[in-house]
Amino acid sequence: MSEQYEYFVKAAPPYTEDRPSSLWRRVGDDWEYLSLFDWTWHSVQETVSKRVPQAQVLFPVTVERAAQLESDRQVLVRYWALYVDEQDFREGESPTTVVRRRRSPERGLDESYRGSKGFWGPTQAIEESRDLRTSNPPYLVELTADDAEALLQELFGVTGVTEL
Repeated sequence: MSEQYEYFVKAAPPYTEDRPSSLWRRVGDDWEYLSLFDWTWHSVQETVSKRVPQAQVLFPVTVERAAQLESDRQVLVRYWALYVDEQDFREGESPTTVVRRRRSPERGLDESYRGSKGFWGPTQAIEESRDLRTSNPPYLVELTADDAEALLQELFGVTGVTEL
């Protein structure tokens, strides 16, 4: 981290300053963001939109807090237990897997853990769970990264698959 920069978190609902969606920094009028995919800083000019988030969703953070966010990658990722539907959840059925969302300024990525194949792959489950047009949407229960890791261990006998 560098004292020459001012640091900011983006926290538009449902994200908060404690659980932001992205980390930004600037020096003068030059803005950069921390990529949630390669974990390096990139100029805002590298994004598709080439725009900095609106001021009302950017919150200043200290250099120390920015360093903490940069080193703790999990705080910028959201996890959910995935159930076939809400009825399965209410009846105490086990979730089928874990899904996660990484919303990096260059793009977003929703993934589910493919236990039988042993890797994370793209999923529409998060969007489908929120789509009122879906007749039987999947049901999601938000988890911490540690809870996601424990659930994946329980479901598939794997460890370390939430590491980024």
